Amino acid sequence: MDTLQQHSHLVWKEISRQPVYHTPIFDLIRVERQSQDGKKGSFFLIQSPDWVNVIPVLKNAEGKDCFLMVRQYRQGGNCLTLEFPGGLVDPGETPLQAAIRELREETGYEAESVQFLGRIQPNPAIMTNWCSTFLAQGLRKISGQDLDEHELVDYELVPIDELERDMGTGIHIHAIMVVALFWYERWEKGL
Repeated sequence: MDTLQQHSHLVWKEISRQPVYHTPIFDLIRVERQSQDGKKGSFFLIQSPDWVNVIPVLKNAEGKDCFLMVRQYRQGGNCLTLEFPGGLVDPGETPLQAAIRELREETGYEAESVQFLGRIQPNPAIMTNWCSTFLAQGLRKISGQDLDEHELVDYELVPIDELERDMGTGIHIHAIMVVALFWYERWEKGL
């Protein structure tokens, strides 16, 4: 018996769905659902396009393995963060295409190879989207940045061991970056 069958008593059936509010990056949706035992409830969901992030790996001038990361101001946290390049998957785009585009736009680099590492739902309690993580290797600089209107981004090399040591502290507080690093470390171990 699979997990869904074994725990089917936990699944809520959707009765209705209604848009509440639209923004350029997400929609707020109200859904009415009913549990298997007859409870009814209204739930608010954030419907957003899927996201991607890409882990670019290259050596610095001293030959040390590094991540190519982006430093930017985050409006929600009112803080600077240091993150892997990434962003929204545009309509008609695959997550792989979005990862390649975001790497080029935010850093001006392109990769010889881009490999899927894994995907998660950022917050399935209230969000409907997925975030896919990719590994980029064989990097070469092909252009300058091509940023969105309100995007201000610096990029820099961060030694891998430093990021592993500092993740979750200081400017390394973005939760999705923690997951991206998890996917990288899992890949590195051959899992």
